[in-house]
Amino acid sequence: MGMLLAYELEKGTERELKDLAAALGHQVKIVGSSNYGDPLGYVAGIAGFKKSGIRDTEGKLGSEMLVFCGLDREAMDLLLAGLRERKLQIPLKAVITPHNIQWTSRMLYQELKKEHETMTAMKKSPL
Repeated sequence: MGMLLAYELEKGTERELKDLAAALGHQVKIVGSSNYGDPLGYVAGIAGFKKSGIRDTEGKLGSEMLVFCGLDREAMDLLLAGLRERKLQIPLKAVITPHNIQWTSRMLYQELKKEHETMTAMKKSPL
C-alpha cells in the first residue's frame, strides 16, 4: 500500500483522489500547513523521521500538490492512468526519494513550481 500526500486540493479533487486511491489500495493524507516545515519523511510517517519543530509561517503553498510515497512502477502507472481517466489535473507531482526525503513540503513545492514554470515556458517557446 502506498501513501499519497495531498496539498491544498479543492474539495471535489480531494474526494475523487480519495476514491481512486482507495480503489487501488492506497492511503491519502491531506497535509495541512502545520506540517509544511517538517521533513517529507516525517509527514509520510516513515520510521526514523522526527517533527522538525520549525513553524512554517508563509501560509498556503499556492497550488495543489501531490507527493507519492512507497509506490512501485506498476502502482504509479495505475494511479497516473486513474488521474488522467478522472481528469484530475494536479499540476505539481513528485515522488519521495532519498534525495528529497529530508526536504520540507515548502522546499519541495518551491522546486516543483520552478520546474513546472520552466517546462511550461519551454512548451510555449517556438523551436
